[in-house]
Formats: sequence, C-alpha cells, structure tokens
Amino acid sequence: MQRLGRFLSLMAKNGMDCVIVKDIPTIRYLSGFRGDSSLLYVDAKSTVLITDGRYTTQANNEVQNYCRVLTYTDNIWQAAAELAAAHTKIGFDGAAYSYNDYECLQKAVPGKELLNIDLKYLRMVKDERELNLMWKAFKIADQAFLKLLPEIKPGMTEKALAARLEYYMASQGSQKPSFDTIIASGERSALPHGMASDKQIEVGDFITFDFGAVYDGYHSDMTRTVVLGMANSWHKEIYTVVEEAQWRGLKAAKPGMTGAELDAIVRDYITSRGYGDYFVHGLGHGVGLEIHEMPNINKRGTDVVLESGMTFSIEPGIYIPGKGGVRIEDTVVLTDDGAKVLCGVKKQLMEIV
Repeated sequence: MQRLGRFLSLMAKNGMDCVIVKDIPTIRYLSGFRGDSSLLYVDAKSTVLITDGRYTTQANNEVQNYCRVLTYTDNIWQAAAELAAAHTKIGFDGAAYSYNDYECLQKAVPGKELLNIDLKYLRMVKDERELNLMWKAFKIADQAFLKLLPEIKPGMTEKALAARLEYYMASQGSQKPSFDTIIASGERSALPHGMASDKQIEVGDFITFDFGAVYDGYHSDMTRTVVLGMANSWHKEIYTVVEEAQWRGLKAAKPGMTGAELDAIVRDYITSRGYGDYFVHGLGHGVGLEIHEMPNINKRGTDVVLESGMTFSIEPGIYIPGKGGVRIEDTVVLTDDGAKVLCGVKKQLMEIV
C-alpha cells in the first residue's frame, strides 16, 4: 500500500482525478501483475488492472488485494474510459504511450482533459523486498561469471563466451539476461557497448564482460575487464586508473548529493590522469525493474538528490580507439553510511593464464 499511497499523492499533486498507466514495469510495481498488454486504472477509490482473456487467471493470482481485475473483450481504451467516466482530469504516463495510443485514449474520452504524469522517479527508492530480489539476481550473475573464468581460452569467440555466460546464469535461476550481453576483446574493448562478435580472443587482449541476470523481474548489472595472458605495463596503467576512479566513486557516494556531482568527482580524477577525453559516457544509471532507470548518475543528473535506498551503477571506463579499453562496474545500494556494493566478484586486475 505504501507504493500506491505515493502514487496517489503524486496524482493529487498533479491535479488529476485518475490516471491510466501503460508502462509495464510501473504496472507491475503498483499491482503485482507480471504480464503485459494491459492498462492500470487508478483513482482515489479504486485500482483496476484492465487486461484480456489471456491474462485473466494469471492476473487474479498475482495482483495485490487492493487491485481488481477487469477483463475487456473489444476495446481496452473504451474499458478504461468507462472507469474514468465520472472524472474530468485524466492522467496518462505519456513516456509509455505511442502517438497512436494517445489518439485512442483521446477518442475514448471526448471532452475530458488529458494530463501527462511523469512516473520515472516513482521507483527510485527500493524497499526491503526489492533489495532482496536484487541481491539474488547479483548472486546468480556472480556465480555464473566465476564459473566461466576457468574456461576462457585463446581461440574462443566472444559469442561463445556470451552463450556460456548466459547459460550459466539461466542454470542458476535467471529468468533471462538483463540485456544483450556485452563481450568485447582486443581493440573492440574500446567499444563501450561492443556486442559479442565472431572475433576470437587472443593472448594480450583486454576482454570486457558487461552482463546481468534477472530474478523475479529485478535486474543485476556488472562489468569486469580481464586480460588474456599476462598484463603488460599499458594494461596495468589504464586498469589502475579506472580501478582508482571507480573506488573514488564508491567512497564519495552519499545521500544528499546529486548524480551530476558524483559523476564530476570521478570524471575529474580520470581527467587529472590524462584520460578525460576517453571517458565517453556517464558514470552510471539506476537499476531495478528496468536495467536503465532513474536516477541519472551523469552530467544530466542535476534534478535528483540521492537518497538512501536508491540503487545505481558506478561504471567509469577508458576507451582508446585502435588499442582497447577498460570498464569496471558495480551496482550499489545507497545507505546512510554510503554505497554498499551488490556485486561480489573482485575488481583487482585478473590475468587469465
């Protein structure tokens, strides 16, 4: 009920009589329903999941006791409009609506005032149950990566490594990968989002693994970069800079600062070491029911003051085109005492020999 209470407060603050929610993760967050192709209608007196016959049984088994299930037969928008018939100011989460969705809603509620509501901040602070699910997702990813490490051999392709890692996560209980697994080796490790390719890994390669598991809807996200063979002086130099930068981010994170301020602390250090031009993305992002959610931990993250209970990544990287790159990423939960790391795999430079 606390989640719904915060939602109702936001609805009232925006001057709305009711809201028709389309965003699937938010519907799950508020109602407990794990399916899709549905709407959630909320007003001060009722919460109704509008779905079709494919999901009726599932929905009745999953929704919270304050939520009613309504199975529509012809038109989902008309079903929502009938629920909202007594109201004049109808909210909708526009970020989740296509233009066609908006036109359908507008046609279903002629003469009503449609008001956009921004829900992207609603899920930032995690409760105890959410954190427990995230811990399980991270444990799955940790165990899968540790199982993969002894099997890494020259001549394997990035795709083969990704397939094994995803299989090991699934065998540990992951519903699916958090995203398309990123494995980039050699010169390709300079690609921040280098998807696994047919390239064969070679001795002397940096290999970046960016991956995650999903447990009961909640995502994990972790990046580790290893060296195949013995690390040379360049490997050690660039890795040490990123490792120190990431450590500084972990130590600096605290409630009361903004994501932009945290990003600046890490970025300034990398710049002081001469690699500022090669840190080409933000420091991090929120993680939870979605792999990328609020808060922003980057230059744009000026609109949110970080709070205890927020979960986000801290992932500095250095990427030198034509040579290679390093990223180290942990997801953390922010507490009153600072950032607590959810990932369990060590971050010291690993040499695969």
